[in-house]
Parts: sequence; structure tokens; C-alpha cells
Amino acid sequence: MAQKIVIIGGGVAGLTAGIYAQKAGFESEIYEKHSVMGGQCTGWKRKGFYIDNCITWMTCGDPKFPIYKMWKEVGFFGDKDGNEIACRQHDAFYTSELNGEKITLWRDLDRAQKEMLELSPQDKKAIKKFFKYVRLCTNLRVPFKAPFDMMNLRELIELGIPMIPVGLAMLKYKTTSLADLAEQFKHPLLKKMFTDYLPKNYLAYIFISAYATLASGGGGVPDGGSSKVIERMEEIYKAKGGKIFTNSPVQKIEIQNEHCPAIILENGQKVSGDFIIPTCDPHFLFEKLLDEKYMPAALKAAYADNVAHELGSTFQVAYEYDGETDEIGRRTFFDCAGYDLAGERRTRLNMKNYNLDPIAAPQGKNLIQVKILQNEKQYLYWENLYKNDKDEYNRQKQKAAADILKLLEERVPSAKGKMKVLDIWTPYTYTRYTNAYRGVYMSFIVTKKSKNLFNIPTTLTGIDNVFLAGQWLCMPGGLPMAMVSGKFAVQRILRSLGKNYRIEP
Repeated sequence: MAQKIVIIGGGVAGLTAGIYAQKAGFESEIYEKHSVMGGQCTGWKRKGFYIDNCITWMTCGDPKFPIYKMWKEVGFFGDKDGNEIACRQHDAFYTSELNGEKITLWRDLDRAQKEMLELSPQDKKAIKKFFKYVRLCTNLRVPFKAPFDMMNLRELIELGIPMIPVGLAMLKYKTTSLADLAEQFKHPLLKKMFTDYLPKNYLAYIFISAYATLASGGGGVPDGGSSKVIERMEEIYKAKGGKIFTNSPVQKIEIQNEHCPAIILENGQKVSGDFIIPTCDPHFLFEKLLDEKYMPAALKAAYADNVAHELGSTFQVAYEYDGETDEIGRRTFFDCAGYDLAGERRTRLNMKNYNLDPIAAPQGKNLIQVKILQNEKQYLYWENLYKNDKDEYNRQKQKAAADILKLLEERVPSAKGKMKVLDIWTPYTYTRYTNAYRGVYMSFIVTKKSKNLFNIPTTLTGIDNVFLAGQWLCMPGGLPMAMVSGKFAVQRILRSLGKNYRIEP
């Protein structure tokens, strides 16, 4: 009889773990608190519009990258029958505007560099340096065959040699934040551009790598977006014999003599298994399901030091646009008269048109989305409002959305009277639906003060059959880390049993 793996959480890490558990010959079951699978990789319908909450670009999402085989096998770029799923490539990262000027980080690096040099000849040296390192980072690779400590020499060499240029970029910018990078430029618009998209304390090489991913042709979006990805992952998992239980929040993990014999659901049901893979938010895991004493020391220290390990989330509004427009294109950042959000006055705003995605809006309409960065203090603002006065929480959401709409209409006068609020979500929304700590949907912000959190232990001292998975195990998190961690957890189980742990796509 096959040994059984119980998986907590039905997001990308959980579904990937399930797919590879079945492929490796285990029996497996996934328990998800929500009514639908996907966790933070999700999207939803509103009045015929589709709002995608997750996938902005797919790191190395192109057949020329080795990890593409895995993306395809688990459902991002393939279905249960092995058919390939189309990918929509973005033509640009984003556009920044200031004082009547604008600059775009095009996927075409030559075009982007040329336009930046035309904008600011006095920044020639800094511009050429920036694009030199973006080009080096187009060689980015994600380890997926096995965890580093389980790779053989050949695999390490295969991964490492193409990554040498990326390593050079990381070394160059290892103590450079985006705020520092901005200060290397003289032109006010270029200074602003480098702090528009990500928190200014993020290390610059994270930003450079993200831009390089898109520029490499490996940064597109699978057809149908996040929801379709999760549908395909479910189908692949079930086709391999896996079982899914939604509306099944876990209350605790039982421990007996350094062994976890079962999980206990909130309805009192006990589910036994030979191995357990928690893929849920780790703060929730060690606060609610397991004793905090089992938390890896590096993770515990990171949570305790919110200065060195900052957290970030977003406030977002989706608007329906009655008609079609090209005036609102790729994500654009611009100055505005100002608005209040979570107790803070802001004078910078952004807008994005989802017309690249044919399913985003009904025919003859567009979906416009605004995404505003929020820090831990602002998360607590929304959390406290929700817990103490839900009516006021909703009023503040609606007021912010209405104020932002007026500013969008000022920026694009032709949109006046054509836009209506479709949906609003705050950092606390992520906590409500997915137990996300402080509303974070990736991992810790990688700053100059961050300790080494690129390889959090996935086994627990004092428990012999629990193997962690999830994006928090490797900064900066995201879909690649979530996916590979699910596979790695299964491989570690196989190794613990003395079995062959090679699971190739």
C-alpha cells in the first residue's frame, strides 16, 4: 500500500507537491481552507470582467529556459493531455511620467536604452551601466531539478555556468537599494522611475532581474491567467489520482514522539498520513498549527526584526471602462493632485489597462487597475479598521477608490463618465482569504539589512515527517519559489525513505 502525504494548502506549492507526490507513487490529499483552490494565485469574475490577482510575468516562462518543462508539466504552460498553452508577451515593463516627460522600460532593451539616452544624455554612463547589468541578468535560471544540497556536481555546473553573469550583477548591486540606484541618475524622471514599481528599500538587483526576465522573452502570461493555471493544475493532479478537499481549514497538527500522525480539521475530523507537507503561510503555521518552538531559527529571527526584514502588500482597485481605450496602456506611473490612503497623503498614482488579455473584459470594454504599495503600518491600519468597524473599513475603501477615480479622469479626460468601480481589495483581504501574514503575497522585502533568507530549512528539528514548502522559504518568493518548493518537499521525503528522488519532467 502506497504511503500517504497530507498537504496543507491548495496554492501553487500545494498543488505542485501533490502532482509530484502522485508522480512519485505516493497517495496524497490536499486540504484547503477556501472554497476554491489557488491561494494567492487566483482571479475572480465581476460583472463579466475577469480580475487577475497574481500573474504579472512568468520568470523563465519560455521554452528556451530549462525550467519551462516544469512550468508546462504542472499546468502553467500545459494541460493534463500535454498540450501547450499559449503565452502573451508584454511589450514593456512599465512607463513613468514626470513634468510632462515620460520614459518606458521596453522589452526591447536597445529601444529602451536609446530612448533613455535621448531623454538624459548627462546620464549616459549610469544608463549604459544599468542596461549592461540588465542584459547580464537575462541569463537568470531557477533551480528546479533538486534542492541545492541534493544536486550532483553535473547539475550544479549546468545551473551555475549560465548564472555567472547574474552572479556578477548580484555582487555589483548587493548593497545598492532602489533608492541608491535612483541617486546614480541626474534626471528627475529617471530618479522617480527607479522607485515607482517596487518599495525603494528593495535591493536593486531584484528589480534588474525582474526587468531582465521580461526582456529575455520569458516574462509573459499564460493564456487565461491565474485562474486557468489553477484549473489546469487541479485537473493534472486529479488525473494522477490526487484528492482535493476544499472548505477544509486545518486547526492543528498533532505531534507524538517527534512524529506527526495526523492533522485535525476545524470540523474535528482527524486525517492521518505518513508525511505532512504544510504549504500554508509559515507564520500561520507556527502560530496556529504547530508550536513556535519548531520554527526554523532564521525565520523566527526575521519575523522578530521588522526593520531588517520589511513587509509589503498593496491596495488595489479595479475599474470597468465603458468602451475601449489606448490612452491607458501598460502600467503608467504619474504625479497627481493627491489623495489620502491608510492615513497617508500621496501624490503619485498608477494605472494599467488589461487589454492585452482577451478575457479581462467583455467585448467593447476595458479593465483598468490601480495598484498601490502598502507597508506594514498601513496593513495594520486596514486590519484594525476591519476588526473594529467594518462599516468604516468599507467607507474608507470606497472613498479611496472614488478619489483615485477623479484623479484618473484628470489624467485621462476622455475617460470621464466612462469608468466605474468594479472591485476594491486591501492588504487585509489577503489575510482574510489566505492567512497571509501582514497581507504579504510574496515574501520579505530584500534589503541591505536583510539576513540570509535564501535557503530556509524545510525540515523541522524535533519532528521527523514534516517537510515545509512555500514561497516564504526563499526570498523574494513568488511563483517560481512556490512551485519548485512543492517538488523539493516530495524529493526530500523520497530521500528520507532511501528512494530515488529524481523526478524529471
